[in-house]
Amino acid sequence: MKRQVIYRIYTEEKNKKTIVDLVGEQFESFTLQPTVGYYRGQPEKSIVIELVGAKAPTIKALADRIRKMNGQESVLILRIEGSSEMHRQ
Repeated sequence: MKRQVIYRIYTEEKNKKTIVDLVGEQFESFTLQPTVGYYRGQPEKSIVIELVGAKAPTIKALADRIRKMNGQESVLILRIEGSSEMHRQ
């Protein structure tokens, strides 16, 4: 197993197509999960972008671009230490 960092970026579901294009330009693979988040007690459509093995400065720059594009005060970056392995036939 390979030790890697898993990053999750939580943001409001605005400009989803543009966000997917932006992330896709920088990363070969990623996961995007639709979800419902709560901000100050109010539900809002959100997305979580998950990236494995990325570098912190790249993630911070990406999160900042998404935050500005969506007009948000902040986006959440979650950093998880983990192990990964590929399963193939």
